[in-house]
Amino acid sequence: MALELFEVLERKLEDLLGQYQTMQSENATLMKMLEEQEKALAETRDALAKLNKERDMVRQRLDQLLHKLEVLGSEK
Repeated sequence: MALELFEVLERKLEDLLGQYQTMQSENATLMKMLEEQEKALAETRDALAKLNKERDMVRQRLDQLLHKLEVLGSEK
């Protein structure tokens, strides 16, 4: 009787250890995926910041050109 209970306990412990190892492996995979996604997100944010800066520069240049046209139009 005691031997049977010990065998049941041993099987359950082996199953639990197998599940633990599987979860560790899955966790490592998920952590790697998360790291890659965070890197991609950072790259996207950098690209967006660059595009916003370029847009602001274009807007400033257009405003300057429009102002020059207004000045030329008012001189005539």
